[in-house]
Amino acid sequence: MARQKLMVGTYGEISCFKLKNGTWQARARYCDVDGVVRQYRKNGETKNKARTNLKAFFVEHTGTFGDGALAPTDTVQDLLELWFEKMEQAEGGPSAETLGYYRSHLRWVLDRDKTDQPIGAYQLRHVRPVIIQAALDSSGVSADMRKRIRSVLVRAFNMAIFHEAINGNPATAVPSVPVPRSKKKPVAVKDLDAVRAAIREWADAEKRNGPKSPDLPDIVEMLIATGMRIGELLALRWSDIELTPPPERRDDETWFPWLMVNGQITSKGKRVDYGKTDAAIRPIALPDWAAALLRRRKVAQPPNDLDAVFITRNGTWHYTTNIQGRLRHIRHLVDYQDIAALRDVSPHSFRRTVATEIDEVYDAEAAMHHLGHTSKTVTERHYINRRLVVPDYRAATERLAPGSGTGEGPALGH
Repeated sequence: MARQKLMVGTYGEISCFKLKNGTWQARARYCDVDGVVRQYRKNGETKNKARTNLKAFFVEHTGTFGDGALAPTDTVQDLLELWFEKMEQAEGGPSAETLGYYRSHLRWVLDRDKTDQPIGAYQLRHVRPVIIQAALDSSGVSADMRKRIRSVLVRAFNMAIFHEAINGNPATAVPSVPVPRSKKKPVAVKDLDAVRAAIREWADAEKRNGPKSPDLPDIVEMLIATGMRIGELLALRWSDIELTPPPERRDDETWFPWLMVNGQITSKGKRVDYGKTDAAIRPIALPDWAAALLRRRKVAQPPNDLDAVFITRNGTWHYTTNIQGRLRHIRHLVDYQDIAALRDVSPHSFRRTVATEIDEVYDAEAAMHHLGHTSKTVTERHYINRRLVVPDYRAATERLAPGSGTGEGPALGH
């Protein structure tokens, strides 16, 4: 009878033989990942020990078809270093700032001062879902951070599978704690003036001690006018803005003021010439009132070496966290507790306001392009706050009233 053909990753019958030196050897045929059947042998002091050793080898064995970039004996730390290297070199991959966030997230499962069960020294062949979960549990991270760490590990271990260092992804089996999602609301148009007035009052130091924050009101006005990300707005240069028509378009009635989103400020306060997504580099038409604000600002502001529209007293770019922190401080002040719209306000709140208005006047696709999103789904799910519209299909359902089958119900169209 012919031998049964082995499937990839399976082995045949194990045979055991006693050797001259008194030890035992177990042998079996194994189908490697390249489809080639090979015979493997393992020794042991007893027959059962030899058989157990061979079975253990098959459990960890991943074949001989790998490209050598990663091996089962490499550690999780080795894997992550290679993954980050690949991501840095990948065209269209995560930005340097995003990769920095990923490294920061992973510290919660790699550093001994963050978790009692660090996974960095584990060999890839030994990593199990429970090991990753133990590292996450002992770190005490939030559900949101747990989700982010798990996402990065899934992508890294997928690369290990590609290089055939492991057969399965241990991170995918780690339970993902659902993150409570409450859709954040935009600032309603009717509340904008109250929010503006409170921010302007605080910035002018009318009710507090300390220095003024002269840029903050204009920053908020431009967020409302454009829907830009805070990092994009703070990176704005005068050379990115066209406030007057160029000579060749002076008589062109279709011309309007506009700006080009041409970069962003990173979390470290550096300006970079790329955006959060490929769609982030985009032109934005300016409403007349925003163009007037910029013209006034350009006249009043002394030139600076950075060509920055918004610049600190020290001649540097504003940090995004500083602007966010000032708004957070304002909304927690007792003086403004009666302004409900101010309680959750952030730079992104105005972005949602703009998205909602553009969707209402135009459509969701227009809002997607304006905000610099690559997916309309993201715009609709997280930014647009649509009014509830009840569709009226009663002309059809009224026909189903009691007695409608006998001609006693309401006539069609009533």
